[in-house]
Amino acid sequence: MKTAVHQAKKTLQPKEKILADKIEKNRRDMSLKSMQFNRFMLIRYSTAFFFFVNLYWALLMRQTWVIIIPLTIMFVSGFAIVEQIKLFGNHTNRLIYSKAFFTVQLIVNIFLMISIITPLFTPLFQFVNDTNQNRYIVLLILLLGTGLTLLVRRRLVLIASNQDKYYSRLVAYQVLFKNSKEMK
Repeated sequence: MKTAVHQAKKTLQPKEKILADKIEKNRRDMSLKSMQFNRFMLIRYSTAFFFFVNLYWALLMRQTWVIIIPLTIMFVSGFAIVEQIKLFGNHTNRLIYSKAFFTVQLIVNIFLMISIITPLFTPLFQFVNDTNQNRYIVLLILLLGTGLTLLVRRRLVLIASNQDKYYSRLVAYQVLFKNSKEMK
């Protein structure tokens, strides 16, 4: 009887080890997935920021022809949002729709900055009193948005070529796990 109990303990230990190994592998895989997904954090938050800015602009301009501009940008951002959501399950470095969205946003921002010195300012920004001070404030806001857009586009290029700092951390993390696996 003692032998049967001893044999049962021996058979349980390999099963527990297999289960522990699977849990550890799942933890590692999930950690790597999270690190890959976090490479795109600035891009995701910037997409959300511009989506809601354009939504607010569309709501303010809902009675005019200008609503076409923010609605078009929001439509393009929808593709980028879907693409970014898919990143968690299906990792890729090339975000085609996100790059297109930030290109469209950049072009619109440049157009809006140019419109500040033209008579188009009043119809495009009906919710702002037409004064020089308000034009400067709108210009400053557009410059900040343009800077953020350029920063995100630069990040997209770095990620596409695996030259971002998060990629080097990801590679170091993978090497660490590979080395710890070899030690066992």
